[in-house]
Amino acid sequence: MRNLRRFVAEFFGAIRTLLADDSAKSTMIVGILIYSILYPQPYVGEVLRDVPVAVIDQDNSTASRTLVREIDVTEWVDVTAFAPDMETARDAFYRRDVYGIVIIPEGFEANILASRPAPVAAYSDGSYLLIYSNVMRAVATVAGTMGAQVNYARLTALGVDDGVARTMLSPVTVTNVAVFNPQGGYASYVVPAAFVLILQQTLLMGIGLLHAGRKLPTGGRLWATIAAYFVLYMIWVAFTQMLLPFLYSIPRTGEFGTLLLIAIPFICACIAMGFAIALAIPWREGVVFLLVVIGMPLFFLSGISWPVEMIPDNLRTLSMLVPSSTAISAIVAVDQMGASARDVAGAIQTQIVLTVVYSTLAVGLSRLPRNRRQ
Repeated sequence: MRNLRRFVAEFFGAIRTLLADDSAKSTMIVGILIYSILYPQPYVGEVLRDVPVAVIDQDNSTASRTLVREIDVTEWVDVTAFAPDMETARDAFYRRDVYGIVIIPEGFEANILASRPAPVAAYSDGSYLLIYSNVMRAVATVAGTMGAQVNYARLTALGVDDGVARTMLSPVTVTNVAVFNPQGGYASYVVPAAFVLILQQTLLMGIGLLHAGRKLPTGGRLWATIAAYFVLYMIWVAFTQMLLPFLYSIPRTGEFGTLLLIAIPFICACIAMGFAIALAIPWREGVVFLLVVIGMPLFFLSGISWPVEMIPDNLRTLSMLVPSSTAISAIVAVDQMGASARDVAGAIQTQIVLTVVYSTLAVGLSRLPRNRRQ
C-alpha cells in the first residue's frame, strides 16, 4: 500500500511538473485543445458547394438558357450574375464577386440543331484547385448530359428503339457508393488521420521539452512519469478519435475495444521514442527543430494524402521506424471502416516492436556518461 501511495504521489508529481513547464503545457495540453477547435474548421463544410459564377450568354436562346439553368441547379456552382461581355465578367471575377465565368457563344443553339459541335467556354482560378474543379465539373457534366439528350432525341427520331438508344449513349452504367465516407467530405477524410500525427508530434515534443538535457528520473519515479504521459494521451486519444468525430458529425463505425488495441501500443511506442530522442538530443531546441522538420514528411509517408504504392520503397521502409506511419492507417481503419483486430494485427505488432526497440535504445543512451552526469 505504501508503494502504491508513493507511485500515485509520483504520478501526480509528474503531472505537476508538466503543468509547471509552460512550453510543455502549451504543447501537450493547450496545443491539442487549440488544434481540436481550429484545425477542423476549414473542413466542417465537408465539401465545397455553390461556387458563385457569372454567365455570358451571347446566344440567348432556349438551348443556352436551358444550359445555364442546368448548371445553376448543380451542387457545385451557383449562377449569381449575368454579364453582357467579358470585361464586365472579368471585373466581377477580380472583385471576387464570382469565382468562375461561363461563356455561351452566339450560334450555340443553331450549332446543336445543325448537328455541329457547340463549344462552351469556362474560366476559373486554377490557384484554388477545389474552386476550379467545381466550376469545370459543373460545366462538363451539364454539357455532357445535354449532349446525350440531344443525341437521344436524334436517335429516337430516326426510329431507334428507346432502350437501344439509351444503351448506345451510355453502354456502361457506373454507380458510386462512398461506403466509408458517405458525405464524400474532407473532414471525414483528413481530420481523424491528422489528429493521430498531432498526438504523436505533441507527445514527442513534450517529452523532449521536459527531459532533453536533464537526467532522467529512475525507479518508481520513472514509471510514474511514463504512466502520467500514458494516461494523459489515452484521454487525448478518446477525445480526438471519439468525442471530436461526434462533435463534427464525422461517421465512426469502429469498436472502442479494437481502438484500444492499436492506441495503447501506439502511445507506448511514442513515449519510448520520445525518451530516446530526449536522450539523443540533449537540448530542447534541437528536439523541437527535429520534430517540426519531419512533421509534414511523416504525414505524406503515412499514405493518407499520398498513395503508399507511389512512395519509394526505401522511404517507406525508413518511415516504418516512426509509430504514426502504421498507426494512422490502422486507427482510421478501425474508427471509420470498422476494421477488426485481425485486420490491424500487423500495425499492432509493429507498434509493439517499436516500443521494445526505442525502450532498449533509451536505456542504452541513458547509460552514456553524458546522460549520467546530467
